[in-house]
Amino acid sequence: MMDDTLAFTFLGTGAPPVSLRRAGPSHLIQAVGCKVLVDCGSGVSQRLVAAGHQGADIDLLIVTHEHSDHLVDFYQLVVSSWHQGRSKPWRVMAPAPALANMRGQYGAFARERALRIAFEKRPDATGLEVIFEELHEGIVSGLGDLAIEAFLVDHKPVEPAFGLSFSHGDSRIVFSGDTRLTPSLERAAQGCDLLVCEVFISSQMPVVAGVRSAETVASVQSYHMTPEVVAGLAQRSGARALALTHLVPPAADTAALAREVRQAGYAGPLIIGEDLMRLEWPERLLNWNGATIGF
Repeated sequence: MMDDTLAFTFLGTGAPPVSLRRAGPSHLIQAVGCKVLVDCGSGVSQRLVAAGHQGADIDLLIVTHEHSDHLVDFYQLVVSSWHQGRSKPWRVMAPAPALANMRGQYGAFARERALRIAFEKRPDATGLEVIFEELHEGIVSGLGDLAIEAFLVDHKPVEPAFGLSFSHGDSRIVFSGDTRLTPSLERAAQGCDLLVCEVFISSQMPVVAGVRSAETVASVQSYHMTPEVVAGLAQRSGARALALTHLVPPAADTAALAREVRQAGYAGPLIIGEDLMRLEWPERLLNWNGATIGF
């Protein structure tokens, strides 16, 4: 990786419904030897390894909000990373409600953790330690030349919730987090190299008796962004490329999704994220499943 490379890897592009194709929400950002994990949904430890990384090497975990699909594998990540030889404490940043959940996970396994440490006699237990920090709006410090800024988004009734901006060299990636369209995201997205947005594909979310009612669909849609909304945001912001993740439903027809985005007026580079897909700036390369594509 070149010194000026800013890389974004889709580890999990799914949502709460179980999907063999799409693990729970999680993404990896890399620059100048620094690795930042955003969210730790179901399967994150396995996806890290499949992508050629491991939890042992993560410098910072940021959890964007309290929803279970974004933090359910937190303790598994901690333990599996220790088994990989992690020798430094975890630095974890999240809004207060998500921190409370993760502290609860960590506390629930206190006895189990003590038994492991005492019996397994591993060289170092430091990798099991966690430093919890509350995430606020503004600059995230301590990551050298990788600049990160958190901004509030609107995912009510889940609040606070955050989007993130990542900058290195002349490249900038904006990650929406889970949100309805909001002015803070509009501002952050202006002129970015890559805009990564969640998407709720309403056209592929029919009412299903016993699973979701019309009211369910309307409620869930109300705090996410549809393909039309995302396309408009990308068009107005002048984003140089648009990528979609956190697909709801995870089994969505991606060709139909792409057509919706095009029909809504966005004509720029469009990437529908798949687990283990990696994007690199400033070279504008997409690496996935053995293929490398320039765009």
